[in-house]
Amino acid sequence: MTQEIRHCRLLFFVFALLGANFGQSSFAKGSQNSIVPHSAAYELKLVHAVSGSNIIGVEGFMSYDWSRRCDGWTNDQRLFLALNYGQNQMVRFKAVSITWESSDGTRFRFKINRNGMGQDDERIEGEAILEERGGAGEVLFEKPKAKKIRLPKGTLFPTQHTFQTLAKAISGAKFDRQLVFDGDELEGAAPITTVFLPKQAEAVLKKPVKGFSPKPVYPMFQAFFPPTSRGRDQDTMPEFEMKIFYQANGVAPRIFLNYGDFKLRGDLIGFKESPKPAC
Repeated sequence: MTQEIRHCRLLFFVFALLGANFGQSSFAKGSQNSIVPHSAAYELKLVHAVSGSNIIGVEGFMSYDWSRRCDGWTNDQRLFLALNYGQNQMVRFKAVSITWESSDGTRFRFKINRNGMGQDDERIEGEAILEERGGAGEVLFEKPKAKKIRLPKGTLFPTQHTFQTLAKAISGAKFDRQLVFDGDELEGAAPITTVFLPKQAEAVLKKPVKGFSPKPVYPMFQAFFPPTSRGRDQDTMPEFEMKIFYQANGVAPRIFLNYGDFKLRGDLIGFKESPKPAC
């Protein structure tokens, strides 16, 4: 009856500005001041359930708090879902992800907790270090058990990946594929592919949100594949998919999450800009 929901990675669409270290990107050079570190909350509603899944309803809530620090960025991200299978069968799921990523994109600390869906509580903690941004490295897991995994050259951490993805969307790119390590599983980096759609007019919210200013959006489809450490071929189907509507300032007013058996729509219902430190 229950479906395993693992991917905290769906929460890592918070856009972080990584400053002048991003080389010659025109976006990095010219639009740094337009990026808005922020907290956001989303209401999640069911838009489709596969026949035979027995799911008759899903409701949920997703939030994140993105904070700038002098040495990097912290993210406190939370997902709550309630799946209704009928006949008084309600299954709940909760995931919490707290991470820190260094300003130069070479260090990443993570604490992830999941419970519900008929599964035992799960906690994953550790730190990953790259030799250089986009270079090889390793991850040292501390929980649920000590484990070391090598990260191949080309690995990115979530903030760096999101930066590059949005920069490519704004530049008019059509497709992107990167290896990303996010700490979501006790495994190594995993491929994420992105298909960019044409720029659209501002997304219209169901209700006005205090502090949020609607602007044109850059829609994109993202597919999350199994970690390369599993040794599967390139024809492997994605484990999770989502569609994001990004504004150029990094704010996403709308998202769609595809878990296979069911799809959810997330609409922004709360927004607040985060203060920047005096470094």
